Amino acid sequence: MMQQADYTRPGLGEFDDVADYYDQLMRTVPYTRWVDYVERLLEAWSKSPIEVIDLACGTGTVGSEMARRGYAVCGADLSEPMVRHCADREPPLPALVCDAAEMALTDGSADLVVCLYDSLNYILEPERLAQSVAEAYRILRAGGLFIFDLNTERALSIGLFTQDNMHTDEPLQYTWEAHWDAAKRICRVDMLYYYNGEGGPRSFREVHYQRAYDNDEVLAMLHAAGFSRIKAYSAYTFQAVTPRSARVYYVAAKE
Repeated sequence: MMQQADYTRPGLGEFDDVADYYDQLMRTVPYTRWVDYVERLLEAWSKSPIEVIDLACGTGTVGSEMARRGYAVCGADLSEPMVRHCADREPPLPALVCDAAEMALTDGSADLVVCLYDSLNYILEPERLAQSVAEAYRILRAGGLFIFDLNTERALSIGLFTQDNMHTDEPLQYTWEAHWDAAKRICRVDMLYYYNGEGGPRSFREVHYQRAYDNDEVLAMLHAAGFSRIKAYSAYTFQAVTPRSARVYYVAAKE
């Protein structure tokens, strides 16, 4: 039987233990191609932003890659242990610790807010996600864009998070087991890590939660926040969202 989940403090602490190993864990993730896609979206929307907020920046890989391409980027993330690693990037990424729903940034301070790798799925309460969308609107200048992605219900319900690399000789090995709660539309992922690199061995556990949001639900939040021009794309394409889409990119303009 699935254990009863505690949804009262979503996001907080979920990446703290893995922070020192996160770059090893994500070393095969195609961050540069993600930024390529963001730039294709900017071109399609005829936007040339200068000041960028990398929301839920993690250890700063996306933000640093954007800085390398000439953008003035600041990161923001809920996890202080993750943010500390932003200084290790090349170039280093200036970053602050804050909640997406309560950003410590002034009104109209950015031309672009990006939030990638299903980070907003970690917000489990629709009201809190709507508040985060409103915060992105607040910190954008007129003409600015909010670009973010979300895992769909299909992705979260079919066990895509159930995976492991235990058959490898990687210094950080892991096994993840996903549990889908259809009533709450929340996926719980039980994560067990084994580290055998420098300073090891060590093992630790983390439990992550993600919520699935309907496309119409997200579009309604964007409209309610004040965004006037909004598009949803099946990830890494310019195609419409379908029932088989596993990830959706949203682009919303503040006019």
